[in-house]
Amino acid sequence: MTSPLALGWRVPAVPDVLSTGILDCPRGRITEIAGPRSSGRTSLLHSILAAATGRDEFVVLVDATDSFDPCSASAAGVELSKLTWIRCNGNVEHAMRAADLVIHSGGFGVVALDLAEAAESALNRIPSTAWFRFRRAVETTPAVLVVLARRPLTKTCSALLVEMKRRHSLFTGEYPFLLLRGAEYELAPRKPVGGKHARWVASA
Repeated sequence: MTSPLALGWRVPAVPDVLSTGILDCPRGRITEIAGPRSSGRTSLLHSILAAATGRDEFVVLVDATDSFDPCSASAAGVELSKLTWIRCNGNVEHAMRAADLVIHSGGFGVVALDLAEAAESALNRIPSTAWFRFRRAVETTPAVLVVLARRPLTKTCSALLVEMKRRHSLFTGEYPFLLLRGAEYELAPRKPVGGKHARWVASA
């Protein structure tokens, strides 16, 4: 059988991945995490940042609404000395520009763009061409571009879309002395693994 290469076809390379133990995020691609508040999306982002900084990689968080909590991130294993935090004071346009500049600058294992708490009106003004630009820019780098949002935004530009859903809270002890131990979440990767669900327990 004649191989595709012998026929002159271009066969895309399988990208390397950043494994968190929960999720494998393809490098040089966009990973989108979508879900409502308290769905576990921030905890999943922390696990990605922790996996990268644990490998001595530098990461950037572009925070559209200044909602990042360094203490929670540190408790989740993120090495803050390897993280650059860009605060955008609620300005989504500035966040998009900052992410664009960071992606093109290179040198980072993860570039995270947090739009989860941004106003819906501002999200609706993001042109679809912005995501195509990001996809083209990141595909020549070893970076994982993570987009965090309440709902999917990147459409066909993401290589992996994970939709988050909170199942229930986990407690220890007996009433009335119950202590919150964590929460159980449901991850539903929509691309490229065909909607297989996985359960994930995060500690408080």
